[in-house]
Amino acid sequence: MNKIAPEYLAAGANRHPSAADWDESGLLAYGTDRNIALWYPGNESSRGIFELIGGHTDTVNVVKFIPKSHGLILSGSVDKTVKIWKHDEASKSYTCIQTITDHQSTINCIAVTEGSKVFATGSADAIVKIWKLDDNNVASLQQSITITPRLFPLALALSPLTGASDSLVLAVAGTKDIIQLHVLDAQEGAEFKYKATLSGHEGWIRSLEFTKESDSPASDLLLSSASQDKYIRLWRIHQGKELPAAATAADPTFGAFMPGKSLSNKAHRFQAQGLDFSATFEALLLGHEELDLQHTLALSKPNLQPKTSTLSASADNSLAIWEPDTHTGVWVTVARLGEISAEKRIYNRHW
Repeated sequence: MNKIAPEYLAAGANRHPSAADWDESGLLAYGTDRNIALWYPGNESSRGIFELIGGHTDTVNVVKFIPKSHGLILSGSVDKTVKIWKHDEASKSYTCIQTITDHQSTINCIAVTEGSKVFATGSADAIVKIWKLDDNNVASLQQSITITPRLFPLALALSPLTGASDSLVLAVAGTKDIIQLHVLDAQEGAEFKYKATLSGHEGWIRSLEFTKESDSPASDLLLSSASQDKYIRLWRIHQGKELPAAATAADPTFGAFMPGKSLSNKAHRFQAQGLDFSATFEALLLGHEELDLQHTLALSKPNLQPKTSTLSASADNSLAIWEPDTHTGVWVTVARLGEISAEKRIYNRHW
């Protein structure tokens, strides 16, 4: 009996900065209309998309893999739902194991972090919700955070705190020019509490990313933020009563491109698990000609030497890789890719 099977699948990605993600196995998942496309870009024998998974009733805005989860995907949509997808070993495909319907508006962002079953979702209802997965990968609501002053969350980032790994820090940003830090102190319960507001951007903030500065257990956390003001800012979260040394020439132009404006390095202090922490401005990255849509901050290991790098994508139709100069510490562009497509915009980037 003849069997009909698809030979080739092609689908364009949704125009949303958070609509794609990939896991440690090299599997890329991205939203395409109401579906999620799965593809192994590094597989030379691959013919492109090998599966389209559907279930949402409107456009998929955000896709996130849960790190080290052996195949769990979170997706958020204009249909106001968050879906949890699990890889089924028997059928070799993904199936929806839970649909979350608690939000009252479009889902714009999701934050996850390695080593924790906690994740956060942000919606156009101006509420961030905190969830936790049980041993059966079923999510239960832990907390609802109403953002004040009111903003629509467009970006979330989640990370354990250095020296207090049971405690988490959540960065929230969106339709204002500020970033809020909320901290879950493991000694005080299972809820996040507002701790600080980081200011400096002059436009909506579309992307947030945490990474450790080095492999050391005592390494500082770096938070990067990309805004519609065309700039990327780096912030340092340091554990200890003493403040970290100020970044060397944090503004490489020494004010030439921002005359009359100073780069505030106000220290925002908070505590978790009895330890002191501070959040301070670290560096300003400039070079894109149009608004920054998305970026990735990561700790890479070229030649086995840890190095922090940032990959940014902008509406000026370019990608840029940034690294701190070995001698001065100033963040500079080490590579730039332009004219990727005929369209005047790059919506996403991953490495």
